[in-house]
Amino acid sequence: MCFSANVSYGSAALLIATGVVTTLGNKKKSQRMIAAIPLLFGLQQAAEGIVWQTMGAESSSLHQFAIWIYLGMANVVWPSWLPWSIYNLEVNLKRKRILKILGIIGTCVSVLAAWMLSSAELKAFISGHSLAYDYVHLKRFLSANFDFPLYLTATIVPFFVSSLQTVKRAGYLFFGSMVIAQFINQETTTSVWCFFAALISLYIAVNILRLRKEEHGHIV
Repeated sequence: MCFSANVSYGSAALLIATGVVTTLGNKKKSQRMIAAIPLLFGLQQAAEGIVWQTMGAESSSLHQFAIWIYLGMANVVWPSWLPWSIYNLEVNLKRKRILKILGIIGTCVSVLAAWMLSSAELKAFISGHSLAYDYVHLKRFLSANFDFPLYLTATIVPFFVSSLQTVKRAGYLFFGSMVIAQFINQETTTSVWCFFAALISLYIAVNILRLRKEEHGHIV
């Protein structure tokens, strides 16, 4: 993300440690995907730390691999992981049906993103104090005008469909951080937003640790 490799590595260490605790400490099947979110964000931040550290050696296999991991997480993993993790938590049947549709949309976004990334030459460059990414020779299945709305539908909308207040509050934080990332620098939106989202995932983790086996399955 912003600033340096040290920032990325530091946040990665915190997220991975938290993610291990929330994942191993949670036995409920419905909570496993959302409990793993900090861990996955931690791995993504570690990958961007490597991108930072290998700037100047852009042709190296490690640099290219780290870019693929980072952008793969951002564009392929999150559009499907987030809606399905919220779907698994939901107890309201009507909302669950909507979340299922959003999960299917997210899965389609992930498949399209994987296909698009496989066709592109991925490059990282420094813009301001952050990393930005370029998709050279990118082949599109849909118009570029559909990219952001589809991504937003898959990654943000499910939070507001959920009946759980903690999830809704996380949705406001995710959306707000995306707006801020766009405002700071559109070129670096992916990097800046994923860093903010990674920190917000700690909020989710804290609540995962406080989950109680209530009759109706609500988050405290």
